[in-house]
Amino acid sequence: MFAVTATEPLDAAARRLERLHPSFGFVTSATGDGWTTLADAAAGPGVVADWLDRLDGDAGGHRNVAASYLVLRLTGRVATALLASYLVDGRGLPLEPSTTQVHFDGAQFDRLALTGGDVDDGVGAGDVARRLHTLLAPVIDAAAGLAPYGVRTMWSSVADRLGSPAVLAANAAGLDPDDTWRRTRAVVDELVALGAPVRRRPRMLRVPWSGGVAAGSVKGTCCLKYVVDELRPRDAAQQPAEFCGGCPYVDDEVRVAKRRAALERRPS
Repeated sequence: MFAVTATEPLDAAARRLERLHPSFGFVTSATGDGWTTLADAAAGPGVVADWLDRLDGDAGGHRNVAASYLVLRLTGRVATALLASYLVDGRGLPLEPSTTQVHFDGAQFDRLALTGGDVDDGVGAGDVARRLHTLLAPVIDAAAGLAPYGVRTMWSSVADRLGSPAVLAANAAGLDPDDTWRRTRAVVDELVALGAPVRRRPRMLRVPWSGGVAAGSVKGTCCLKYVVDELRPRDAAQQPAEFCGGCPYVDDEVRVAKRRAALERRPS
């Protein structure tokens, strides 16, 4: 499906990315139970229905929250290594549905396996977007038919979930945050061009601290965790710690102060 040029063994790319940050790593074989190819997830609603059922407990029995968690967690698992490789090295990873596998443990997609293909050079935002769209569109369409959670909201969550690895790549690799964010937004633009109805997007947050200025991200779409905790969006003003760090309902001053404090606690 994707033209590739063999420039680096896949396992070497996995080790290199994992050295940059553990969340960027992946494995190149899928052994044991709990693995599912994205081709199987796209084949019918059965796999997605099973994932939603298994997420129900973490979502407090709210099917819309389970769908939110599914999209965010799956996107985070399949997109993080791909986006990091693109942003840091300008290289693409071979995320084909038949050779891309995710491991589901409890309520988390905890591992990614790429079991075939080659790393390719010179990829652009369109290449990254096409790979993500091919993997995620069937899952989102299936989830929309199984949960009261709209396709537009789910694709907005996909866009949100690209913000975290983008700023993480910038911070870990010393990239220019503005350029990194621009390139990530270009991936979202390409997703929209492919038909993803993104309604809201994340935004970059600058956090000044004694070591300089760190980049962070703020989601455009709430993940609905507050529903599980029996809170309301307006409770974020008084109980920000009960909401996600990138929640759009939390005030930026609170968010920056929390992030700055975490940075200052790091060992020198």
